[in-house]
Amino acid sequence: MPRMCAVTFNCFASIVGLCVLLMSTCLPSSSEPAAVIECSIRVTPERNLLRLDAIARGRHSAQGDYRFEIAKNSSSGISNNAQSGAFSLEADRQTIITTVFLEGSALGHYRARLILETDFGSVSCASP
Repeated sequence: MPRMCAVTFNCFASIVGLCVLLMSTCLPSSSEPAAVIECSIRVTPERNLLRLDAIARGRHSAQGDYRFEIAKNSSSGISNNAQSGAFSLEADRQTIITTVFLEGSALGHYRARLILETDFGSVSCASP
């Protein structure tokens, strides 16, 4: 009986150790570096318009491709807009990649998505 307890305890300890090891490699830690490339969509009402700026920033200089997709369904109608192209970033600087204007009635009635692809990887963001 004591031999069986020792074997069971050792197996249990091994399983617990394996779980701790797996959790420490899968869960993010506060010491992990921030994303190399980040994106955002800044929305600014201007007179009777809505300005959407596709913004990228990075810790390092980078080049890549972007895609900016906007779908709007407001009282004035439905529209879909997609822009794409190349972009470049300077290290530690924010860059407006492109800007799209919608009519003011689009506020609350649109969906925008920005996708950035670089050698550092791909990132996307959305508004709202």
